[in-house]
Amino acid sequence: KSTLLAVLAGELTPDAGRVKRGQTVRLGFLRQDPEPVDPDLRVLEAVMVIAGAIELDGKLVTVSQLAERFGFTHAQQRQQVARLSGGERRRLQLLRVLAAEPNVLLLDEPTNDLDTDTLAALEDLLDTWPGTLVVVSHDRYLVERVADTVLAMPGDGTLVHRPGGVERYLADRRSVGRPARAGSALPGSVS
Repeated sequence: KSTLLAVLAGELTPDAGRVKRGQTVRLGFLRQDPEPVDPDLRVLEAVMVIAGAIELDGKLVTVSQLAERFGFTHAQQRQQVARLSGGERRRLQLLRVLAAEPNVLLLDEPTNDLDTDTLAALEDLLDTWPGTLVVVSHDRYLVERVADTVLAMPGDGTLVHRPGGVERYLADRRSVGRPARAGSALPGSVS
C-alpha cells in the first residue's frame, strides 16, 4: 500500500503502465514514517519554512492557529523539534503537509501515533477537505468517515472496489467463509 502511494507521488516508477498527473495538482504526501525535520528548529519555525498562513474552510488561518487546532499550545509551538514525542512529530508532519496547501492529499496510515483529540481534529479536517484524498488506513472508522469510495487490496495483487465500504467488505468476507471479526482491521484499504 505504501508502494502504491509512492508511485502516485512520483517517488517510484511503476513496474508497468504510467501515472498521469494533471497540471494543477498540488500534491501533499503524509508518509507512514515521518520525514526528518531539522531537530534544532522550533515547531512553529518548522512549519513556517513551508508557509506562514493558509486558506482553510475559506478563511485565512495562520500557521500558529493551525498548530493550535492540532494540539500544539503556544508554549509547545516554541519547543524544539528534537524534544517532540512520536505523536507530536506525526502532528508536525501533518502540519507541514497541510501548510503547502495541496489539493490532493496522499495519506499513509495518517492516524498512527495520534492521540484522540488530534485524531478528532484530523477527522474533522478530512471530512470537509475540498480536494482529493487518497487514504491508506487500517482505521475502519476513519475510512468510513472520510471516504466516498473504498478500494480494498486483499493481498493477491488486485485492487477491488468496495461500494458498500468497510462494513460491506467485512460482511462479504464472512459470507464466503473467511472469518472477519467485527473489530478486525481491514487488510489494506485505500480510499
